[in-house]
Amino acid sequence: MARSCDECTECCKGWLTGEAHGHTFQPGRPCFFLQKNCTIYETRPETPCASYKCEWLGGEHFPMWMRPDMSGVIITKRTEKDIEFFDVSECGKKIDSSVLSFLILWAIDNSKNLRYRIDGGVSQIGSAEFSQLFA
Repeated sequence: MARSCDECTECCKGWLTGEAHGHTFQPGRPCFFLQKNCTIYETRPETPCASYKCEWLGGEHFPMWMRPDMSGVIITKRTEKDIEFFDVSECGKKIDSSVLSFLILWAIDNSKNLRYRIDGGVSQIGSAEFSQLFA
């Protein structure tokens, strides 16, 4: 069954960075077009809005309770220098220990590279090549 954002708007609340129709959004500054929901959804720009892929939406890796508005984190799959990793961003508050524990165990059990931020600091676990990527 395909997932949908439903009431979740965490990617628009300023926990990611981007620009929509000349208005920037970034941590601490939500999208100009966000009311209760997106007011320009039908005409939202391809980049970053329509093309953004929240990993929770894919449904492949993460349980229902990891939806960003429930878990407090946004997970984005990224690639740098041909190395794939899952990038975790906090949604306005420090990551909950049960969410972090789940993500770390998931990454270890599935041999995935994981980068996460806690209170401005960046940590990562994964392959040796991934560890060197951000060293």
